[in-house]
Amino acid sequence: MRHIGKRHAFGAAAAAALLALTTTACGDDGDSGGSGAAGDSFEIAFIPGVANDAYYGSVACGIQAVAARSGSTVDVQAPKSFSPTDQIPILQAVIAKKPDVIIIAPTDSKALYAPLRQATSQGIKVVLVDTTLEDPSLAESEVTSDNVEAGKVAAEKLVELLGGRTGSVLTVNLSAGVTTTDDREKGFAEGIEAASGLKYLGQQFSNNSVQTASSIVSATLAANSDLTGIFSTAAFNTEGAVAALKSANATSRVTIVGFNANPPGVQQIEDGTVAAQVVLKPYDEGVAAAEQAVNALTGEPVTKQISTGALVATKDNLQTPEVQKYLYSFDCPAA
Repeated sequence: MRHIGKRHAFGAAAAAALLALTTTACGDDGDSGGSGAAGDSFEIAFIPGVANDAYYGSVACGIQAVAARSGSTVDVQAPKSFSPTDQIPILQAVIAKKPDVIIIAPTDSKALYAPLRQATSQGIKVVLVDTTLEDPSLAESEVTSDNVEAGKVAAEKLVELLGGRTGSVLTVNLSAGVTTTDDREKGFAEGIEAASGLKYLGQQFSNNSVQTASSIVSATLAANSDLTGIFSTAAFNTEGAVAALKSANATSRVTIVGFNANPPGVQQIEDGTVAAQVVLKPYDEGVAAAEQAVNALTGEPVTKQISTGALVATKDNLQTPEVQKYLYSFDCPAA
């Protein structure tokens, strides 16, 4: 079992599905961070991009840590799939409850604008976390990773891992219109196209389907015998890519760099099916998003845009404290 340090559970329901979870913060973690002064108790709604994703479990843990400073409540409602079709009805139901603030990871940069505008028109504050909108002006703050830079880091790591090998490189992306993964591919494309000896085949979209990702990789292998590298922008893409390479007995000749520090992504590093995973800092995102939400509610200064960093996990550094600190989990760090 991988070591993740001393932690406590955010909630059993969160570990199961991140669905309809309501937790009431209590006590004080001793680190006020300038947000959540005594007496400021709020109803915070968090709508992640999808249920059953430990990345959003870590975001929720960060939000909970800030909520705990003031006894605020955190209600987590997660869609069953990463799509506006599933997320918008949940958002509308949350708006009807009239929380003080909604912290949300929009599943589409355009489709979520209108319902979020409905929320702000009713006096509900909105903070965007992880993903954002094409027009984010309605939000108090955007808290995201620098995904363009993280994509460049992925390209650099893939070139390093290939060690001078030449051939074709493919990106398996999520779906068009998701700001985070669009930016990851943009940064990766810039990095890989600058590398000598590698032909970039561009991106194909899986629409967050393991089966579609597997089909994409299988077809690319058949059409490009020199396929040497794959960049996956999200967890399900990586799972599909791994399945396709195993089926074609090509795991030894095609190197995958993924974007997943969930437990399955960590296992892929440990068993060698994925050479490296780009690791974001979702706990830090959750803390920053909740702090800006509370600042907006209490009239404190709000930072309009906050960007968090990334690192790369490989088999060589997986057990180091810096990497272990940021592996995604439904279990929250102990106070």
